[in-house]
Amino acid sequence: MRVIEALLGSIDAAALGALCALEIPDHLDGPLPMAVLTEQVGADHELVERLVAYAAARGWLRLDRAGRVRPTRTTRFLRRDHPGGWRAWVDFATGPEVFAALAALANDPTVADPFTTANGSPFFTWQQHHEDRHGTFDAAMAAGGRLHGFALAGAIDWSTVRRVCDVGGGTGALLHTLIGEHPHLHGVVLDLPAVVARGEATERLELVGGDAFVNVVPGCDAYLLVNVVHDWDDSSAVALLSRVAAARAAGGRVIVVEHLRRARAIDGIALRSDLLMLALTPGGRERTGAEIAALGTRAGLRLEREVPLVSGDCAYLFI
Repeated sequence: MRVIEALLGSIDAAALGALCALEIPDHLDGPLPMAVLTEQVGADHELVERLVAYAAARGWLRLDRAGRVRPTRTTRFLRRDHPGGWRAWVDFATGPEVFAALAALANDPTVADPFTTANGSPFFTWQQHHEDRHGTFDAAMAAGGRLHGFALAGAIDWSTVRRVCDVGGGTGALLHTLIGEHPHLHGVVLDLPAVVARGEATERLELVGGDAFVNVVPGCDAYLLVNVVHDWDDSSAVALLSRVAAARAAGGRVIVVEHLRRARAIDGIALRSDLLMLALTPGGRERTGAEIAALGTRAGLRLEREVPLVSGDCAYLFI
């Protein structure tokens, strides 16, 4: 049964993707008879009934004793109008390029880069040539960015910081959130030109296009790398951290946020994300706290402390 459950695990992603593709969560403002829901989404009744039954068993929505479909907190989270924006993660993770990369990993785990094998070019290069999917990826990263912005705002003392740079900060959702919580902060987002072009600058938020491996915005009091280091192999991660370390103002901090992978395997998001990195990036991986600290040391940084975040990640504060 463990083997069968593992083999059928991909059905979760397919079912969730189909549920959202039919916009079923968006139609559930309250309890609806199955026939009414079917009519509203414009799909075959049996298809909707089977998807809803599966979704109810997984807790994504609920069926009451009268057979009506009811929303749960998870259902509301999956709506396009939910302010968290996490529906974008469903759109991204169920995309054909992601499924293809995972299939390539399953078919030949010895390949160095499953994503390139399946899609013809590395993940970030492929994204640049597929604007529709890059927009979906941006939105998924923004959802995580908002979550991390709130988490970091409350977990770290920002009183001595005036200017903070988010390296690989996408369209700026994290810094929009963070500086919104701390009005004395000014933010700088550094990402590829095509990415920041889709962001929105404000009086206190600057968007800078560039390559962090080549040049990092200098003179900031704090630099954030949030779920960025896990995209790269060790040598690339050290090169990136070295660039950031050299750019900071005197006494400046470098704050690395990553999933906390335990030295002893524990089921959770870190292990799943680690295999996702294995499928999407050549050399990317989740790391233990000791491994993150070692990367910082090689880049000329010293780990000051680790701060657990309510998001489930860990912030590593380097000086």
